[in-house]
Amino acid sequence: MVPGVGLDLDYRHPVGMPRLFQIANVGLVVLAAACVPAAASIATAPARLETANGLVLRLDDVKSGATVTVDTALTAADTAELLAIADITTDVLARNGFANAYVRAFAWKDPSLAVTRVLASTTYLFADAAGAHRTLSLFTDAADAAGAGPMALGTAIGDESAAFQVDSDLTDSFGASISQTTTGVVFRHANALSLVSYRVASADDDPRYVIALARTQLALQKAVAPAGVGISAPVLPAGVQPFGTVHTLATGLVLTVADVPAGMRVRNAAPMSVEDFTSGDAAMAAMFVEHGFVSAYGRVFTRNSQFGKDPRMIRSGTALLADGAGAHKAFQDFDRLATALGAHSLGTVGAGDESVALRLDNYAVDASYVEVIFRHRNALSVIEIEFPARMVSRSLSLDLANRQVTHQLADIGMLKPFH
Repeated sequence: MVPGVGLDLDYRHPVGMPRLFQIANVGLVVLAAACVPAAASIATAPARLETANGLVLRLDDVKSGATVTVDTALTAADTAELLAIADITTDVLARNGFANAYVRAFAWKDPSLAVTRVLASTTYLFADAAGAHRTLSLFTDAADAAGAGPMALGTAIGDESAAFQVDSDLTDSFGASISQTTTGVVFRHANALSLVSYRVASADDDPRYVIALARTQLALQKAVAPAGVGISAPVLPAGVQPFGTVHTLATGLVLTVADVPAGMRVRNAAPMSVEDFTSGDAAMAAMFVEHGFVSAYGRVFTRNSQFGKDPRMIRSGTALLADGAGAHKAFQDFDRLATALGAHSLGTVGAGDESVALRLDNYAVDASYVEVIFRHRNALSVIEIEFPARMVSRSLSLDLANRQVTHQLADIGMLKPFH
């Protein structure tokens, strides 16, 4: 197992996250970090997948020019050795009902004489969906412990799924360093747990290709067992009472990987000081302190710029003030500062108690920015979206604001529409 590497987190300068992946003699395996729904009741599958060798990608499914480098079945011992996760032993696999597994890996030739593009498709079968779910939970727990950052899938794949990207460096035969990105998607369909991973030069990073491959692999499995087995999420009891009238913790009041467009990855997620939240503006930071600044949290998402009109970066931050009055004053200060910097108002966005959207163009870096500022109770939120120049999307900006305020409504038990 390649150990996780801790990197400095800076809200204003997104950096890579620690990685969790392995290159073994039976293929490339990556693990995904994301929340997996807690098991509740699991229905009996109408049809259960029985052999894994027909449930992985084929040569015709991948980009042309590939050769098959690995094509083999895996025993429980092979699986435990390949994954090299402390909590996944042969005994644990046996308790989870491990039945069989299969891996097929592909590689492409490269002028550098180094293997810069590899792909692996693996499926692990268990006696039932519960065993596959428990093993997926162990995967994601291990990835969480290593600090791997998740990537957005857009819509779920199979009964439950998650994805992430990690960066690494490869030295080719001439001694040159090649920056690489590994994209991994893990999903469960019925009693099958599958992983698709793709490592490529960072300049050729294409997460949507990997997501499409995962959907292709899911289609193979649905052809055998059309109806998957869902695991129910906990249901809130009727008449849930509000938790309070103010927010007390900023961590859960920002966008998550499930809220952003497919292919975007988490580059940074960390608490923020008042200076971080105000982008280093000392005068603004002093005003926030005067207004009762308590704490703040931010999360940054990015993706390769090859996606045309799509956003390149999304920053989501929320600061908590002592009360709503202080947050209102901070909202006004932020609005005035953005206007003074030359931002143009796009009007309100209808999120929270008060809101405004602003646009700022910077043609020197071929970018246009939309800043959405809104207040909900004592929480002040800022969402910054970077688009290619002149290609801003108002609909996406509104959607992200509504998604972020939804987390805030849920935080204090406000189960009612936006104001």
